[in-house]
Amino acid sequence: MKRTILLGTMLAVAAAPSALAQAAAPPPAPPAGWTLGGSVDAAYVSATGNSEVTTVSIGDKLAASRGNWTLRQMFAYVYGKTDGTESANQLRAGLRAEYRITDRFSGFAAVNYERNPYAGFSRRVDELFGAQWRALATSGDSVMFDAGGVYTQQANTDGTSSASPSARAAMGYKHLFGGKSHFSQNVEYVPNLTESGEYRMNSESALVAPLSGRISLRLGYLVQYNSRPPTTFGTTDRIFTSGLQVAF
Repeated sequence: MKRTILLGTMLAVAAAPSALAQAAAPPPAPPAGWTLGGSVDAAYVSATGNSEVTTVSIGDKLAASRGNWTLRQMFAYVYGKTDGTESANQLRAGLRAEYRITDRFSGFAAVNYERNPYAGFSRRVDELFGAQWRALATSGDSVMFDAGGVYTQQANTDGTSSASPSARAAMGYKHLFGGKSHFSQNVEYVPNLTESGEYRMNSESALVAPLSGRISLRLGYLVQYNSRPPTTFGTTDRIFTSGLQVAF
């Protein structure tokens, strides 16, 4: 009898910490509401004298998160005139939905739209899907990789059009210098799966330096390469922007 009581007491004492931990653990938190963040940037350049150059660029990047879901939106527009004649008119926009599977892996689907008659096409629509791996996430640095596929539909300024599947690989890097100062680098490689040797490569670099609580100076450099552009057009476009960014 004494042994039974002693054994029961020992089991109760051994189980007590686990029971207390379970009782003290907070209940699962209910799904949080949507959390919104992002930035808006704008730049304007005007030069007169021996030549007249006017360039305007505007853009935004927004993100809304709730639970495991994140919705992202981007918009960028560059317009320019040289000696009174239009010399740049590029529009890019995109929507992306991400679902977090684990802390490091997510699945995504997206659609991007682009118009750039000075690169030979009046419309390009990319439908994307794939997975993202967060390879590094520290207080100062983050590295992400995308892998997946793309279906592209393009209408060219010469009246021709095309539609083809492609693979897609992308990398994103961000470094925080301190406060809100940061540098980011994104690279994308899109090889056509039906035409050997045909691919696109995009690289976007950005440096952001705060001027006040929400306003920063932003320097951006975008390089777009197409191994087989429409006839008579070059393979590479480069866009440098310098302006103000408002974050929220």
